[in-house]
Amino acid sequence: MTWYDGPAKSMNATTGPGMHALRHYYASLLIRYGESVKTVQTRLGHASAVETLDTYSHLWPDSDGRTRDAIDSVLGRSRESREAHPAG
Repeated sequence: MTWYDGPAKSMNATTGPGMHALRHYYASLLIRYGESVKTVQTRLGHASAVETLDTYSHLWPDSDGRTRDAIDSVLGRSRESREAHPAG
């Protein structure tokens, strides 16, 4: 189901600036709750994932913390240790 066929149509919000804002809100909720680029692309009816990322990439959380944690787990330095004793 795409955005147009589902939520927007059921709320009679398929045209106008209100629909545009509601569409962005819908996309931001999907992203906030962990949906993939591909899922958001499909739900919004975008032609490609590039279109979705060009519009919404700033809403996906970055992975800096996760990548640091992955390396630290191998090297033995915990997040707590980093926060207590940050590298200069």
